[in-house]
Parts: sequence; structure tokens; C-alpha cells
Amino acid sequence: MGRQKIKETSLFHKNIKKRGIYKVSEGVEVTDFNNSLKKLNPDLVELNNIMNCSPLPQFVIDRDHRVVLWNKAMEDYSQIKSTDIVGTDHHWKVFYDSKRPCMVDLVINEDLEGLEYWFPHRCKPSQQVKGAYEAEQYYPHRGPQGTHLHFTVSTIRNHDGEIIGGFESFEDITKRKVAEKELQESEEKFRSLIENLNVGVYRNTSDPGGTFIQVNPAFAQIFGYDSPDEIMQINVMDLYVNKEDRVLFLEDLQREGSITDRKLLLKKKDYSNIWVSVSARAHYHEEGFIDWVDGMVEDTTHRIEAEEALQKSEKRYRSIVENINDGFCIHDFKGVIQDCNENFALMLGFGREELIGTNLDEFSSTRMLSFKNDVVDELKNKGVVEFDGDVRGKNGIRHYYSINSSIISQEGEGKVQSFLRDVTKRKEMEKKLLKSENKAHKRLSEIEAIYNSAPMGLCVLDCDLRYLRINKSMAEMNGFSPQEHIGKSIHEMVPDLSQQGEAIAKEIFQTGKAVSMEMNGTTAAQDGAVRTWIEGWYPIKDSSHQIVGINMAALEITDIKRANEALKKSEEKLRLTIEGAGVIMWFWNIENDRVECRGHYKHILGPGPIPDMGYNELLSFVHPDDLEKVETAFQKTLQYGEDFKVETRTIWKDKSVHWFSIMGRVVYDLQGKPQEMIGIALDITNNKIVQLELQETLRILKRSNAELEQFAYVASHDLQEPLRMITSFLQLLKLRYENQLDSDANEFIHFAIDGATRMQEMINDLLTYSRIDRKRGDFKEVKIEDILQQITFEYKLLIQEKNAVIHFGELPVITADYTQMVQLFQNLISNSIKYNDQPCPTIHITAEKQDNDWIFKVADNGIGIDPQQGDRIFKIFQRLHSPDEYEGTGIGLAIVKRIVERHGWRIWYDSQPGKGSNFYFNIPGRLNHEI
Repeated sequence: MGRQKIKETSLFHKNIKKRGIYKVSEGVEVTDFNNSLKKLNPDLVELNNIMNCSPLPQFVIDRDHRVVLWNKAMEDYSQIKSTDIVGTDHHWKVFYDSKRPCMVDLVINEDLEGLEYWFPHRCKPSQQVKGAYEAEQYYPHRGPQGTHLHFTVSTIRNHDGEIIGGFESFEDITKRKVAEKELQESEEKFRSLIENLNVGVYRNTSDPGGTFIQVNPAFAQIFGYDSPDEIMQINVMDLYVNKEDRVLFLEDLQREGSITDRKLLLKKKDYSNIWVSVSARAHYHEEGFIDWVDGMVEDTTHRIEAEEALQKSEKRYRSIVENINDGFCIHDFKGVIQDCNENFALMLGFGREELIGTNLDEFSSTRMLSFKNDVVDELKNKGVVEFDGDVRGKNGIRHYYSINSSIISQEGEGKVQSFLRDVTKRKEMEKKLLKSENKAHKRLSEIEAIYNSAPMGLCVLDCDLRYLRINKSMAEMNGFSPQEHIGKSIHEMVPDLSQQGEAIAKEIFQTGKAVSMEMNGTTAAQDGAVRTWIEGWYPIKDSSHQIVGINMAALEITDIKRANEALKKSEEKLRLTIEGAGVIMWFWNIENDRVECRGHYKHILGPGPIPDMGYNELLSFVHPDDLEKVETAFQKTLQYGEDFKVETRTIWKDKSVHWFSIMGRVVYDLQGKPQEMIGIALDITNNKIVQLELQETLRILKRSNAELEQFAYVASHDLQEPLRMITSFLQLLKLRYENQLDSDANEFIHFAIDGATRMQEMINDLLTYSRIDRKRGDFKEVKIEDILQQITFEYKLLIQEKNAVIHFGELPVITADYTQMVQLFQNLISNSIKYNDQPCPTIHITAEKQDNDWIFKVADNGIGIDPQQGDRIFKIFQRLHSPDEYEGTGIGLAIVKRIVERHGWRIWYDSQPGKGSNFYFNIPGRLNHEI
């Protein structure tokens, strides 16, 4: 598919074509291009100098994509000198890390597809410069948060229309983009366009007293009124400090038709004075008198005070300027001053003698120096030249002068006389005029943009209720594009709402007054969904007060209505919850120092009506010993924004003392100033009593546990010696008299020895059990695989005897008590071998990561456990089998559980008789190492 060609002709192209620039052939050096430029009119030769004066980075490339011009701003931005880049095609390095086409490269190649590929949906024809293209591009690698650039690119063509180069200029719009993003994120909702303006907007009659027709909330707020309705009850004249100002204002408005930025001293509701800036526009009746006045008001009290100080300073300066006559000097063609008058010296801030021998270039601006040679050439050719220039004096202040120069003599370096007249004021007025015109155009564009992008629906209907104009929001509400509405009636576009609309229109045509109401119905945008709007219908009247159409504004409140209903339900639930829970809700208005309570407050304040309370009255209920703690909590909350949370004792009206848990937080106004504190207070007296009783019980229990532990240790330790003696004498009795006693006596001796041995094992196990919690500070990194290797080695004979198999793979390293980990796994493994009737007892030891825990599992194929036994297997000396079936004391799993719990872990199991058992224990939290 062939490349599409760019057909537009740039403004720059037109200028060059008019001046006769011809195509630069391939291989022509940069100097050739500049030589071509020198053939132009001086205005175009000035391009290079103008580009260097531009604050925007700019550059020009030729048809071979080589840089021809590279201005000073481009050098500053890219940190690449023009001498290093002119003649190369390295301009891409300013924007990209690797070589790729810049926008100007694609434009001079007339490559529309390339523009769409490299700048998708971002490149478009310029609205300001015909034939140029604009694009915005984001560069994430430039700057800490990336950079947004706005490009303007145009081609350069010769008189035959052939492209000989391209011009690219760009501007850093990062701040604007960031501001746009912040603005977009901060906007939540609009109630109406006017109500959200931060300046006062009004409409009133033009009679001397003046009646307000409409004002916005900002207008009321400026003058200290609570609402627009309140301020509309007074006359306009009531706001004036000097009644004559009102009369003069109306006279000027009648004469000029509009007033801009009129400074007036008015008065607020509390009769305090306020400086405001008022702009107004008169709306005339066809007979010539003012029908009504629209305007804007801005509080400028602080600005006026600053301006008054500035004006005093400016008056002193103007008194000097107004008395200065024309400056006069004689100089040569190079600008060396030979003579001058005192006025000229005064203009530059030097003495006359100081200026003799200096050069005018020292005081000329960069712009003047850029066209100095052209002025000198014209002066030599014509003998006389007149131009405007800007000069900086000794004090660095720039002034604009109308300069008239003529040649006195051309001998040698020449002699020229120049007269300078200060035209600074004229230049400033020209700038202000241009700025005012641009501002007016911008304001019109902004108003149009606001209308089209307003978040509320706006449209204009004719008398037959056909759409004449509609914005995007209203069109989207109806489910069609704006173009589809034009010329069609509301019955065609929104049939479900048309009957309500026709009734409103009928009322407007009969009464001539605006109508506002809620409307419910469906549109094509959300077929079948009933929606709600607040709509305002306003008559449009011609000069004879005949209604010629209707302005309509609509704001959808479907979600708001639903939210209000949900809020009412939520508030009712909250009220019932508060009442049911016995909670007190409190509100402290910080600015007014007023405290309000809701809920179960009468227990504290008494059964009578709520007294007026402030901060100090609230603190009067706090127990004196807790007062400092409560005040400190309040101060931290107000100073640092922390949530308010305190437990304190309170003294009720009946002098009884009660504990309360009080919580709250600060609500801030739009300026970030604390406005209100809200919170709840819960009577925790009973909880405190229970807590104190529980603490006492825990203290007694800890002491009892310590005594029991000491007793178990002492008993286990002290019983060892007599038990060893009994066992030794029984074994000695059997050794000496076994052949002299009958079989019954030998059996009795055997039973006694066996019982004493089992007793000794039980005492040893009990001693081990009692020592578990006595160990402190023995936690270190433990490699479970090493422990299992050790146990396998120590139990080698038992494993071989039982033909057992122990499987384990890669296991994590944990932080634990090494000795107790050995005992834990010894007990679990020995139980798995002992309680197993299989020819080959098999044990599997694994660890699995679940969320943030390691779950260890010891699984066997033994006889299993009846689930009905529950946690009985973990209790001390609780055996599920008789000693004749399986040897042991019944304390092994109790020791395992105590070790697990000492580490803060948890143990459990699952099992079925005859199907083996699975024992689990978890190790929560982060481990030092993971597999």
C-alpha cells in the first residue's frame, strides 16, 4: 500500500515560496542552505536570529534529515552545542535512547502512515499554523517523573512547492499535564456550573436601588451571607458604603455598556468594609435602556492594599519619567558615542562624561543587536532611518524608544545623530491590548468548551420542543450523538420523558417563568432503566419579551437518590445499634466550642435537658487523676491528626465513678483546619471490674502453676533415690532366692520389679515433662534434616528390628530449641514404629508452605487412632492400650504437645483405626531460611 502524502502547505512554506527559495539538492552543505537563505528578504534572513531569540527549543533540518539550524534554547535543553550537531542527523538523540524518526523527519517525507505509527492518535494538523502538524509525546526516561512535550512541525518548500527541509519546535508542557491530572483527580462532582465558580456571579436590575435576580453561593459568601436566598432579600444599594459609587457605576455602565475590573469599597453583612473587583455587562432593551446587568465580583481587599502601596511607588517613578525630554547623541556607524546631552545620559543612568567613548551595543538588547547590521545598511543607503528599539540603562531596566537617526558625515567611521523618545508606555499599552484581545478570544473559547464539556446536560429547544443545540453530556444521557438531536423533537429522542417535558413547556409558555423539578423515566442510553434527573427549564425571550425557545439544564441524580435511600437505612441501623449497645455519641464543634451528645448520656448528665457544654465542661466529668492523660490525648489529636483513643474514669452526677473507653477523630475544613471532632464513648466499668478480677486470677494461677511445676520437679527428682533402692533390693532378692522360692513367689517378685521399673520410667518422663517450660533462651537455627539423620542413626537397631522405613526430603531450617526438637521427632517416630502391626512400618516426614506458615506432617501406616479419643492422646499418662499390648508410660505425646506449645505452635492429627495416623504441627511467621 502506498504512502499517503501530506497535502497541507505550511505558513513557513508560504513565506519561503514568496521569497523565492529554491530546492536544496542532495549533498549540499549547510553553508549552501544558509547561502540560499541569504537570498531571501531580510525578514526571512532574520529567521536564524529570531530562532535564537525564541525561548522555545527549535531546529531546522534539510531534505536529507541533516540539522541546519539549532537555536540557543535547543542547546540549553539538549545540552548539545549547535557546532556539534549541525550537519548531522543526530537530532533524534534529544528525545530517544535509540535511533528512530522524529516528527519532522516523517513530515518532510510526507509519511502519514509513519506519523500514525510512531505518534498514534497524537498527531494532528495544527489549528494555529496552516500546514503544520502538532503532537504531544510523553518521555518517561526524561526527568524524575517523565516529561511531556508539545511539538509543532512544518515543511519548508521552494517556489515550486517542493520540500527542501523541515522546521520543528517544541515546548515542555509537563507542568500543565501534571496540573491537568491533579485537577481531574480532585474533581468529584458538580452541582452546577455557576455554583462551583470561586468568584461571585450576579444578575440584578439597573435601577439605583437594584434588585438581585440571581446570585451564586460564592457571591453570598463574599459578603458574609449564609445563602443566596438571604442576600437576595436586600437591595444592591445596601452593599455600597458610598451611595454615589452606585450612581457613578450605573452612569458608566449606561455609557460604556460594560465595566471591567472596577474597584469598589462595599460592606458585608456584619457591616465591615471589603474591597472588591466588579466586572459587569449591560443587557439592553430594544428601546435603549438597560434591562438587566450580569457581572462577576472578586474579593480584592488584600490585593487593593498591595496595589495602593505599589501605586505610591509608581507615582514617584512616573513623576521622573514625565519630565524627561528626548535624548540626543552623536555616534559613528559602529555605535561609539562621541557626544550626548544630559537627557540621554539620564536615560541610561550615567553621567555625560561617563558615556563618551562607550558603545551603544553595551546598552542594546539582544533583539536590537540582531538587526543592527540591517539598520546600518539602510541608514547608509537612505541617509535616514527610523525604528523602535529597547535599551537597558545602568539600573538594568529596559525602556522602549522611538529612535530617529540621520547621517551627518560618511567620512572615516562616519558620524550619525540620533534622537531617542521614550515610548515605553505605548509599547506596554500595545502589549496589554494584545493580551486583552487574546484573553477575550480565550475566554470565548473557554465558555464554548465549558458548555460542551459541562458535566451537566445542557440544551436549547425551540417553541416546538425541537433541539437547536445540545452538549455532549445531555446527548449521552439521551443515548444519541449531539448531531442526531439537531432538528428533532423531544418526543422523537426521549419519548418516555416527552409527556413530562411538554407539560413543563406548557406551563412556561403560560406563565413565562422558569420551572425546576425532578423527572423520572427511561432513555435509549440505558434501555429499560428508570433514572432520575433534576431539570431546570428557562424561557428564552426576544426583545419584545416573547418566548422564542427554552434553555434546559439537567443533572442526573439517580445514584444520589439511591445513595440517600441507602444512607437513611444506614443511619437508622446506626441509631438502633448505638441505642442497643448503650453507646454515647459525642460531637465537639471546635470553632464554636460546643459539645453535643446522643445515645445513653442521661446516666452521666442526669435525666434533665442537655446543658450547654464546651470543652472545659466536658473535662469536668473526667476523674482528676486522669485529667492530664485525657487533655494530652486531645492535644495530640488536634496537633498531629492522630485518632483520639483513651480509657478514663468519669464522675457522674450521682458522684459514682465509672470507666469509659472514648474514641474519636478530627474532621477538617477545606483549608485543612480542624473543624469538628466526632466520636463515641462506651461504658466499660463492668469490663474493667472483670479485667481486674481476671488479672488477679491470672496472678494466682501463675503462682499456683509455678508451685505445681516446682512440686512436680522436686517430686520427680526426690522419688528417684528410694525407687532405685526398691528396684535394687527386689533384683537382689530375685538373684539370691529365686531357686529357693516357689513359682508364685517368683512371679510376685517379677511383678514388683516390673512395677518399680515402670514407675521409674514414669518418674523420668514426668521429670522430662516438667523441664520443658523451665528452659529459657535456647532458641537457634535448627536444620530438621540433621535431627532426622541423628534419630535414624540412634534408632538404627530398632529400625532394623522392626524392618521400618523413614522417608524425608528437603526440609526448612527453623528457629527452635534443638534438644526439644530432637525429643519431639523421637517421640513421634518411636510411636509410629511402636504402634504398627505392618510387616514394614513406613514413616513419611514432610513440610509444606501454606500462606505464611510451614506445616510439618509425620505420617505412618500403623494401627491408627479412634477419632472419638479426641485430644485425650495428648494428656499425661493417658494410655489407649494396656501395658501388655504396648509398653510405655503414656506421656510421649503429652511431651510433644508441650514442646509445640512452648514454641508458640499448634499440633493436631487425623487418623482412622487400621489406616495409619497423620500428626501435624505448624510453624507460623517468617523463618530464617526456606527450602
